Amino acid sequence: MKLYESLESCPDDLMLFMHHVPYTYKLHSGKTVIQYIYDAHYEGAESVVKYVRDWKALKGRVDERRYQEVLARLEYQAGQAVVWRDAVNNWFFKESGIADVKGRVGRHPGRIEAESMTLNGYVSKPVIPWESASGGTAVECAATKCTGSIEYKGDDGWRDLIVQYFDQQDGVSLFQVWVGHQLVDQWSAADRLPTRKIDSSSSSRRTIHGIALRKGDEIRVEGVPDGRETAALDYIEIVAAEN
Repeated sequence: MKLYESLESCPDDLMLFMHHVPYTYKLHSGKTVIQYIYDAHYEGAESVVKYVRDWKALKGRVDERRYQEVLARLEYQAGQAVVWRDAVNNWFFKESGIADVKGRVGRHPGRIEAESMTLNGYVSKPVIPWESASGGTAVECAATKCTGSIEYKGDDGWRDLIVQYFDQQDGVSLFQVWVGHQLVDQWSAADRLPTRKIDSSSSSRRTIHGIALRKGDEIRVEGVPDGRETAALDYIEIVAAEN
């Protein structure tokens, strides 16, 4: 159809299917192609987060078992949307060399890469393909129990703590998160995800809500591997607590 043959009439969302244009080509929206890619993936990830918020508004209106099971699946999808967002945007940023005008791509102020934490038993592992992990690297446990810790340097207040880890199908690793001497969460990596590799398919997240943090607190993640699953970590992220 002629609609799609012309750059002037082709819809923005089909432009790259129908034409070869440079990253700097301006779409009908006024955005460049590269900025459209960045924005679309951030908007997509935020949409999935909204699904979680909307479902939480139904608490008490459906039976508790159904509520918790659906919530767990929506939170998993929200985590995967972030993995996809970062992987796609980081790849295009590396290939194009063009920065996100909103300063988001490649910049995560509250994120601490696992390989930059103080590690005991954990060792760094390059992830293939590199965009499957934040910073292209993860850490995996080479002992019976491993720890990664940081000193919290932010302002005092209530925070949510995100742990991005890898849940493979060939073991059930155990994780604990401590703030100082207080155990704030623990779980088993038992979602039976369809991969034995440390990659985007096995990337999972755990969000610990409403932690009171003070400057100087030690935040420590402990991992116990099982079978061939190595209690691998990607990063932790500290964000403002949801209301």
